[in-house]
Amino acid sequence: MKNRSTITLVNDLAYWKPLRSFYDELCALIDFPAKPKEELALALYELFENAVVHAYADEEGPITIDFTIFENGIEIGVHDRGIPIDPRAVTSVPIDLAHKNRGLNRVYRLVDALKFQNLGLKGKRFTIFKFVPLELRLKKESGFYSDIGEDLDREAREILRERLVVRGFREGDEAAIPRLIYKNYGYTYFKDSFYYPEKILQKEKSGEIRSVVAEVDGRIVGHFALVRLPRSNIAEIGIAVVDPAFKGMGIMKEMFKLLLQEARRIGLDALFGEAITFHPYSQRANARFGFKTTALLLGEVHQMVRLKDHKYPFSQRRGAVAVEYKILNIRPASITLPAIYAPMIETTYRMLAIPYTITYPHKSTRSEIFVEPNPTLQIATIVIERVGEDLGAALKHAFEEAIALHPDMIYADINLHRCAAVDEVVDELRSFDFFYAGVLFMRREGEDYLRMQFEASKQIEERNIVC
Repeated sequence: MKNRSTITLVNDLAYWKPLRSFYDELCALIDFPAKPKEELALALYELFENAVVHAYADEEGPITIDFTIFENGIEIGVHDRGIPIDPRAVTSVPIDLAHKNRGLNRVYRLVDALKFQNLGLKGKRFTIFKFVPLELRLKKESGFYSDIGEDLDREAREILRERLVVRGFREGDEAAIPRLIYKNYGYTYFKDSFYYPEKILQKEKSGEIRSVVAEVDGRIVGHFALVRLPRSNIAEIGIAVVDPAFKGMGIMKEMFKLLLQEARRIGLDALFGEAITFHPYSQRANARFGFKTTALLLGEVHQMVRLKDHKYPFSQRRGAVAVEYKILNIRPASITLPAIYAPMIETTYRMLAIPYTITYPHKSTRSEIFVEPNPTLQIATIVIERVGEDLGAALKHAFEEAIALHPDMIYADINLHRCAAVDEVVDELRSFDFFYAGVLFMRREGEDYLRMQFEASKQIEERNIVC
């Protein structure tokens, strides 16, 4: 395996110098940045010294160090067959603040992940990992690191859970959130304001977002937020991240519960999430809390976005999301339905237990159609609020305006309450090759929209979609 190297040394500190030389040469080969390189080297020394001094003491024995290069960082394993240790000494790190610059406490502070494995007859292994904000050259086709924290046994998880606190956001938490984003996405998260603590705090103070966090021993290890939509009384659930070293403990579930309580407390009418569809995990999480899928949006996820702990089944193509709603305040709706999509739309309303009646609005004097650009995601949305006799010309003009923005995807949102001649609108959009996406509830001013979609790029993933 060309991205993995292994060295076996005798338990003598004199061998640190050649080990460090090999490590330096390896980092040079892959352009590993200076600061994380030095931090990882210090952590490696602590583990090597620990094996020499404590694992074997006065005995002789081998120490095996393996280096694995991923697209997003380096993993180092230090394996010895010396005296066993109590695994609780690792799962309880960091607790000894008086010795925070020594031993495992120091290692914990220097790296992004620290793991311990009891290998039985084969001894024991410490593993450390350091992330970087760039793609490393040696293994461009490698998968994404996915096993941080998965080897925690049930007892270790319970010990950690006893020290878990889930609470609302407090000023000061904003400093930890960008680190969590980075550990999960590197520098690929499309909502780039969440890399800036001061912007996060500003959004919290303005009410644009309402966050909950999870902490273990005072360390922020999880974040989840309600993101308020302008011109509406609904919010998206998002910016959901858990420190990879603490996954598998049910932290996301606990944050989800508190987030729902907060949504009800502040009187939101509905919540929605956009769950990625190359795997079903986030959809399953939403389903547990009563969310229902109302739309499938192709190309919503920019190809730059990468989760570090998932192997992508495709590359260089935009991914899809399932839009999932939980209605908190059910109100009867009066809607107009296009004949071709009526069965699907009615099924969606019934699924969410929203009572509805059919209405037939009259045409307006002029069409009310405008374009909402999203340059960050390279998406444009044509919003069709009302239509008049100028529908054909107005829609053509809006489409040309959207195309001129050079987006990868164009969506069309049709107001289901006020849009007359909705069959004519749908037919016009279908003539441009738009097709059905689903229903978005209470999206603007409390009104529902039929969403259609148009692929303006060839780089749209259509096959690897799991619902």
